[in-house]
Amino acid sequence: MQVESLHQCIGVELNINHDHVYSCRFCLLSKKDQTLTIERKKITEGTLNTIIEALPRNYPVALTLTGKGIIHKNLNAEANLTSAQIFQNAFPAIDQKDFYIQNYFEKGCGLVSIIRKTQVDDLLEKLKRAGLKIYSLSLGAIGTNLIWPQLNIYANEIQFDGHQFNLNEQKQFLTYQYKAEFNSKFPVKIEQEVIDERNVLAYASAFQLLLHEKITPVIADVDAVNNDFSNFLAHAKLKKNALRFLFALFALLLISFVLFSYYNQENAKLAQQVVLQTANADQTDLMNKNIAENEALLKQLNWNGGYNYGFIITEIGKTTPKHLQLKEITVNEFKAEIEKAERIPSIKIVGTTSNLTAVNNWIFVLKEKSWVKTVKLLKYQEDSETEEYEFSLFLTY
Repeated sequence: MQVESLHQCIGVELNINHDHVYSCRFCLLSKKDQTLTIERKKITEGTLNTIIEALPRNYPVALTLTGKGIIHKNLNAEANLTSAQIFQNAFPAIDQKDFYIQNYFEKGCGLVSIIRKTQVDDLLEKLKRAGLKIYSLSLGAIGTNLIWPQLNIYANEIQFDGHQFNLNEQKQFLTYQYKAEFNSKFPVKIEQEVIDERNVLAYASAFQLLLHEKITPVIADVDAVNNDFSNFLAHAKLKKNALRFLFALFALLLISFVLFSYYNQENAKLAQQVVLQTANADQTDLMNKNIAENEALLKQLNWNGGYNYGFIITEIGKTTPKHLQLKEITVNEFKAEIEKAERIPSIKIVGTTSNLTAVNNWIFVLKEKSWVKTVKLLKYQEDSETEEYEFSLFLTY
């Protein structure tokens, strides 16, 4: 499980010299992308209070205990043995329930480390009361196995700060022992960086905590510490999921806002178009109403369609054949009720002639005029007194 919030931690080696006196080496390690950086490292000695005052706060702590009270035993173990069986083989005369145990095995060779629970519990209580957040606890220097490939030690024997590991040809663990005179003959380097050999174990402790999701750390079976680390991981995962949820929610809100703004603008445009269309429809209805009222008014005023009466009489006079004598011209005389209702512009012409053909020809001439709609012959009869014929025409325009 990768936890992004665990990007810095302190590796602390607490060496128990004698009653109430400790030697402390700590290393503040930072992880960024794929790079590990040593931010601070320090060595201090004194009482536990002195050690606590020297340690930085607000960082996860990977604690390793060394020195008095810790027993290590090398052994060859068969595969598939339980932890209880391994302990029984290593320490047959000791009651397991009184000790915290740390097992390490590689290709049949192993190292079992134990320490009394009372000693560890008392120490952890004091460190926790001081505000230190301890998320892993290891016994001895075997936890450095993870960084052996980084050290500039290429022989089958690794020595630093009193610790000695014997390796086989494949650089795998064989045995471990501690003597104060076991020191490196050359300056120790981690990759290309020189480091005091007394800080190697503190660096390895921080290393295995920072990279816990990629490696198998070597830790003791201290339930209180291991449970605290599990709770830390669960809280970090919950926090990470909560941040993801908040970012997702923010993204949804942003998308909703953008969509709302877009559709609100589109709705405003549509509403404006509806208003314009409604206004145009209302204006059209008003214009149609005005036209109808004006048409009705024109009918009441006997409007003749826009033609001047003088023009009409002149046109009639110009087209009248010489064989016709006009007696009467009546414009827009509405006598019948239907004529009054319809108010169609009309002209009634009354005249006499002795030539019926001239009347017919005049009717055709009048029909050819652009302003004339219809021409009808209403009456054509002989006048007994004058021996001429009287006719009447009805013309609409």
